[in-house]
Amino acid sequence: MDGIQIGRKVDLSVHDDYEGLVRTLQRMFRATILRTDHAQASSNKDYVLTYEDKEGDWMMVGDVPWEMFFTTVKRLKITRADRC
Repeated sequence: MDGIQIGRKVDLSVHDDYEGLVRTLQRMFRATILRTDHAQASSNKDYVLTYEDKEGDWMMVGDVPWEMFFTTVKRLKITRADRC
């Protein structure tokens, strides 16, 4: 997460979809995390969830079906919405 230099692990296998993953991350970081449509960001306290795939490309979470995301995600990053 932007501003937090501590890496944390999340077990994706306990989640069935993006909504469950986002809820878990919101509880972990006590932040409002938006999915792909960050145009609805209402303040600089809103964040978007991005991920790095196996090829090293950064993508917005939610752009591909969950099953594809689950098999290709390498790293997650929570970024301030105003920086995307």
